[in-house]
Amino acid sequence: MFAATKFTPTPRKLRREKTTLSSNSDCDKEPVHVYCRLRPLSENNEATPCVKLLSHQELSLMYESKGIRKEIRYKFKHIFTAYSTQKEIFDHVAYPLLEDLMKGKNALLFTYGVTGSGKTYTLTGEQNNPGIMPRCIDTIFNSVGEFQAPKFVIKSDKMNGFEVQTEDDAMQDRMTEVRAKSKTPKSARKVNGDRLGDRFSYANNGMKIPLLNENSLYAVFVSYIEIYNNTVYDLLDEPTGKSLQNKILREDSQKNMYVNGVVEIEVKSAQEAFEIFNAGQKRKRMGCTALNAESSRSHSIFNIRVVQLEQIMWSNGKPTVPDRNLITVGQLSLVDLAGSERTSRTQNTGTRLKEASSINNSLMTLRTCFEILRENQRSKGNKMVPYRDSRLTYLFKSYFEGEGSVQMIVCVNPSFDDCDENMHVMKFAEMSQDVKIVKSESKNIMKKTITRNQTPAKVKIGGFTILPDIPIGKFDIENIEEIGTYIEKVGRALKQRKAKSKTVDKEIKEASDDFRKRLVELNQESVLSKTEIRSFKQVIHKQRQKTQNLEIKIKDLETVNADQASKNDELQDVIRSLHNIINEKDLKLNQNILEKEKTKQKIALASEKMSQELDAKLRKQREHLNAAMKAKDVQLRKVREILNTETIVATVETPAETENPLMQTPKSNIDHLHRRNMASSTPRRRRSRSVGDVWLEHNSVKPVPLGTVLQPTMKKRKSVTKLTKASDITNVKQSKYCLLAQEQDIDGEVETKLYKADIVPTCGGGAQVIFNDVERLRQESPTS
Repeated sequence: MFAATKFTPTPRKLRREKTTLSSNSDCDKEPVHVYCRLRPLSENNEATPCVKLLSHQELSLMYESKGIRKEIRYKFKHIFTAYSTQKEIFDHVAYPLLEDLMKGKNALLFTYGVTGSGKTYTLTGEQNNPGIMPRCIDTIFNSVGEFQAPKFVIKSDKMNGFEVQTEDDAMQDRMTEVRAKSKTPKSARKVNGDRLGDRFSYANNGMKIPLLNENSLYAVFVSYIEIYNNTVYDLLDEPTGKSLQNKILREDSQKNMYVNGVVEIEVKSAQEAFEIFNAGQKRKRMGCTALNAESSRSHSIFNIRVVQLEQIMWSNGKPTVPDRNLITVGQLSLVDLAGSERTSRTQNTGTRLKEASSINNSLMTLRTCFEILRENQRSKGNKMVPYRDSRLTYLFKSYFEGEGSVQMIVCVNPSFDDCDENMHVMKFAEMSQDVKIVKSESKNIMKKTITRNQTPAKVKIGGFTILPDIPIGKFDIENIEEIGTYIEKVGRALKQRKAKSKTVDKEIKEASDDFRKRLVELNQESVLSKTEIRSFKQVIHKQRQKTQNLEIKIKDLETVNADQASKNDELQDVIRSLHNIINEKDLKLNQNILEKEKTKQKIALASEKMSQELDAKLRKQREHLNAAMKAKDVQLRKVREILNTETIVATVETPAETENPLMQTPKSNIDHLHRRNMASSTPRRRRSRSVGDVWLEHNSVKPVPLGTVLQPTMKKRKSVTKLTKASDITNVKQSKYCLLAQEQDIDGEVETKLYKADIVPTCGGGAQVIFNDVERLRQESPTS
């Protein structure tokens, strides 16, 4: 028979969340052990991986920056390659934690990495190839199978503690459980997802943990929770309606965080634990993203607690509990963190975007807590650690403050697509290894000392001491001797009762003191609970006020949004009208451009026609000049004949009838040759030169340099090679026009002709070019 007892250490005042690591010596600290596991590349990915293994503790990460490939090296406690088996990871990482668990030590193991890097597979694995969690459960039950306490002898007190019940109470609880299962119909079990409804198991390799205390009884408890959108849910709790109720986090008397009202189930076999895990896994929130078909949308925590009832005495093959007894509790928390991801890659929207934001915020808070812990250790500071910013860090606050060892498995997908995310994961892992946690041995020894000295668990057998009964007999007046004998027996009984009454009084006093002490503790817990309830009510009241204010702001913003929408519609109408105006103007511009093109074509045709007409006129003038020159040549021949016959000719007549009115030619070259001997009968006609005339010199071809002494003289002139626009002629400052042309004469000599004209403005705003003179410059041999 086990007497009921409950472990409730003396509560202490609440404290602030701050690291206590700086107060311990470095010899009592151990760093956070960080392991790395590389996932095999997928069959479709034939590219070179971005991760290169250098040794069993070091790897390098390749990445590209501005077209240059760079490399960063990272170190871990151990690196598991893509060919490492699940058993190898369990033996190296989880088995030492199980050895500490059986000794009453706490441990936290969580997997960290990007989405699709193999975190869930590392923890759970497959049925034929189990991961860390199934192997831990199998190993525990392989070791404590024959040393388990009867069910419900050790029972949770719903406040993160345990109590020992009597065998009668345990039997009643077992009967209640059987009756409750018998009343539940099978159809309801299927609908509600009964824990034992589906048979689910993993392969068992038969591994055991040696060095167990055979004088102890063991009980194994499991719980399964998730943190979704920074809210805690119990996956083993029966849902009220369509969804699970959110749970709150509380602090027990030892300042350890726990989930208030969590369902903690005592399991007696690995099969039962697997079925409970499978039932909770069906309620876990999963989702499909662009990176993973089944992605965890929450952080899941599977807790295994092993309770050890120490100092059990064995009598006739049955366990008995001595007067003084200790309960040791060890906890192993296996955390499957949701994958860190970028929304640009996952393309999440709506609910998935909110989930991804919550996941990234909680992981960022975890990084921030680790950074501040490392900073406090390096600088011996006491900076506040923001545990309360996330439910994830707030739940595991006690681990970070030294209530157990912390280990991490970083899962890496070596694909180049995950290179940027892997770099952030590696940086966090490298920083985590610099954080040191107080060794769990020191904390457990101190905890045991407190338990033995302050709150020993006394278990009495049989209750209070029983006083001797007073004998009862019948008196016979005739038999006086029997009366005397009876009186002697009564006297001895009274003496014995008087002697044992002191022991009974002492026991009663001890029991009353213990009961009073229990009442005081319960009162203190009640006061703390009321204080917490009061604070929670204040927080809820503030949250309600905040919610009301936010609702008011939302309404105001909706009104502003409606106004902005109406203004936007008005602006859209204005934009449409402006677009119409722009289109009309574009149409007009296009019409103007077409008209200009037509005008240019007309001008080009007119200029071409003018040039043809000018060429025809010049051709006629050239023919007329050639005829005149021939006539002059005839006259010169006659003059030569006269000179040869030494006949003095007084005058030389110039042909008076010239067909070209524009050309008034000077005397022929023979006049220049013989001007000593002869006088011209007709004086040379010269044109007056106006000082203020501005000439437009038109060089249609590039002239050959003139070797003559006489050169064209135009003081004010503007030279052009081609008449491209009307303004070249219509310029009001220009009054004279000169066309420069060069050609070969009959003898092959270069002859330069200057066609001179006046520029006369017309009534329509244009100008008319009237040719009135031609000057020729040529060189001849004097003996030709």
